[in-house]
Formats: sequence, structure tokens, C-alpha cells
Amino acid sequence: MSSKKNKIPEDQWIPLKSFPSRLYAEMVKEVLDGKDIPSIIKGEDVGILGTGSYGTSSPGRIVLWVLERDFDRCQEISTDMLDHI
Repeated sequence: MSSKKNKIPEDQWIPLKSFPSRLYAEMVKEVLDGKDIPSIIKGEDVGILGTGSYGTSSPGRIVLWVLERDFDRCQEISTDMLDHI
């Protein structure tokens, strides 16, 4: 008898939004964390100015990634928070 492990499919991570700085991405991530929505910030700014730039503009691209299943909810939250930037 062969035993098969139940394989849990990996959730698909997709980019939510590109931000002008890590500061804005961190603001949205903090709100998502508070709602138990996982997210990841990926940026080209790390190492350029130490461990990251926290001004209102960054020398590299900053992208917040979310799980595909949470995308619509995250997009609404992000837009409500930062539609002006």
C-alpha cells in the first residue's frame, strides 16, 4: 500500500502595487498585518542607503506583494489609504 502525502498547494504571490518609497509600502503592510493579511515588501532600495530608505522617494522600485486570494481586498485598502500618491 502506498501512502500519499496530502500536498497543500502553495498560495500564489502577486504584486499589489509599486510604491515611490518603502515608507508608503510599510504603511500599507502595517494595516494588512493588522487585518491578518500576509504581505511581503520587495525593493531595490536595500543596500543603497544602509538597510533601506524611509523617505518619501526611493532610488529603487518598491513593490508590495500579496496572496492572489487577498488581492481585491488589499487593493481596496491600499487605494483608500494612498490614492493620492
